[in-house]
Amino acid sequence: MFPNPGITPVARLISNLNRTLSFANQVIPLYVKAKPMIKNAKSAYQVAKAMLEKPKTVTKVNTTTEKKNIAEIKKEVVKTSNQPVFFL
Repeated sequence: MFPNPGITPVARLISNLNRTLSFANQVIPLYVKAKPMIKNAKSAYQVAKAMLEKPKTVTKVNTTTEKKNIAEIKKEVVKTSNQPVFFL
């Protein structure tokens, strides 16, 4: 990096500018591809944290009422006649 007396300051400026632009042309596409992953990293951490937590409340499902409802539906199906049904 010793100054070369044969190269004018304008030529050095152009050379350095060319290096900078070539570096930017390599870095910008990498940033554009990685940007969504960086934005989603926070939400992925929150999802993982939520999955590791223990449930706070336990709910019981009343299966007897569901069985009664199924039995009522079966009775309704049996009561239908063999005549065709037309929907208008």
